[in-house]
Amino acid sequence: MSQLTAIAAFAGLAAGERAQLERAATTLEPRDGAEVFCQGDPADAVYAMIAGDGQVRIGVVDRHGKSLMVEVFRTGEIFGEIGVIDGSARSATAVVEGRIRLMRIPRAAFLLTLSRDPALGESLCRSLAGRLRRTFELFQDASFETLEVRLARQILYLADRGSRRTEEGIRLTRRLRQGDLADLLGATTRSIITILNAWRAEGLVHYDTERAFLTLSNPDGLRSLVHHRQPTAEGSDVPLRSGF
Repeated sequence: MSQLTAIAAFAGLAAGERAQLERAATTLEPRDGAEVFCQGDPADAVYAMIAGDGQVRIGVVDRHGKSLMVEVFRTGEIFGEIGVIDGSARSATAVVEGRIRLMRIPRAAFLLTLSRDPALGESLCRSLAGRLRRTFELFQDASFETLEVRLARQILYLADRGSRRTEEGIRLTRRLRQGDLADLLGATTRSIITILNAWRAEGLVHYDTERAFLTLSNPDGLRSLVHHRQPTAEGSDVPLRSGF
């Protein structure tokens, strides 16, 4: 069976098209912490995550060293296709976290398949539309929401992407240092620590500082923090700390 069958973007392709992609591709097992590509690099390939319990973190760093995490990708997903499609340089850096196996598909092979099989185009349209919606939501949050609400929304998103239930609540699968949480939002680590301490006191989360595991003790409370708002004197919306 083709290793690309389990990749959502390629699931609808004809078997022959998947086979041609696989013949053109190279399998990689980059080490933890390795950079798959860097911001500004030529977009010469698309990457499919075919195995592993790790992830690839996509983010940017400004000239002052401040980081912002844009997205994370797991097994069954592809990344790097936007630069390949529009021919631009990489707009972000991709870093490996944990153990993964990638299939590197050269740009020419990917574009040839895209031109011949409409199923790939349809799949990419759905995927990119979803990312565009998420980007718009993040832009709205950055413009109108408090850091606390933005952090709650991102943590709930990551929980949907990978978590498991424990006696303490819903624990995120990936380890997240306080600096990583700051990178989610382009914030300072100090501000994230302040919010986490307040959440722990309210029973919303449990954070294991030694192992960097974040557990949602009261996920409904975090959802309320995100969704419950009341109007300000100027008529805009601000978060309502209902029940806390």
